[in-house]
Formats: sequence, C-alpha cells, structure tokens
Amino acid sequence: MNTKVRVSLVLTVVVLASGIGAAAATSDEQTIRDLDKEWSRAAETKDAEKFASFYSETGSVMPFNAPIATGRAKVQEVWAQLMAKPGFFLRFAPTLVEVAGSKDVAYDIGTFELKLNDAQGLPMTIPGKYVVIWKKQKGGVWQAEADIFNTDK
Repeated sequence: MNTKVRVSLVLTVVVLASGIGAAAATSDEQTIRDLDKEWSRAAETKDAEKFASFYSETGSVMPFNAPIATGRAKVQEVWAQLMAKPGFFLRFAPTLVEVAGSKDVAYDIGTFELKLNDAQGLPMTIPGKYVVIWKKQKGGVWQAEADIFNTDK
C-alpha cells in the first residue's frame, strides 16, 4: 500500500469517527429536547407524579421563594403543592441544550410561562427562566439532577 492510500484511509477513519461522536452528541441533545417536551406536557396536565419521574432518585428542585427539595418524593411534594394552586398552568422549553464531551452530563437553559391566580383570584402570567442539569443514569436514561428556576418579574 502506498503512502497516499494510507494517509487517505487514516483521514477517512478520523473523519468517520468524529462524525460518530457528533451524531451521539446530537442524539443526546435531541433526547433531552424530547424529554423536555414530555416533561412540560406532564406539567400542563398537572400530573405531579409523572412530572417528578423526570428527576433522578437524588435529584433536587430549587424553586423561587422556597427551600431546596431533594429526592424524588420531596420533589413531587413541591410540584403537587404548586400544581394545586388555583389557575396553575406551566409550559417550558429549552433555548439551549449542551451535552458534555463525556456524554454523561448535560444542561439545558430555557424559559417558562407560569400561570396562577393572584390573591384576588384573577389570572396572572409569570414569565421566567430555568437551568436543568441532566445526568445519564444506568441504562442510558437521562434524568434531572438539579432544576432551578426563577421569575423575570
């Protein structure tokens, strides 16, 4: 085999290998975006149990004006209380999803719209933003390790 052929083969292997890595990162990013859609739907249907299932067993939620809740059961309690408030509606979506080179952690940044009734019972809309840290669990399932959000108002 001459040198030109060897160099060509090596370059082909390198290009193909780098494409495989990029495809895996893109696949993980899309998986997280899809999970965010399902997670948001669970909020829209006020299903606190389903909503909490997106967190790992040791995951934490850090809501505004409230203490940290850690562990899926505590996280579910926080969301059940919020979802029980009159006028509750929540929808969110990522604006950025970044997967680490190790492909076992990621984060997403996004915006949300929360609707609740105010003290007089009138509907109000509260815009905000969030950051979620995702961790790939055993079996390759992505779950939220940390979820923090706050309002824009």
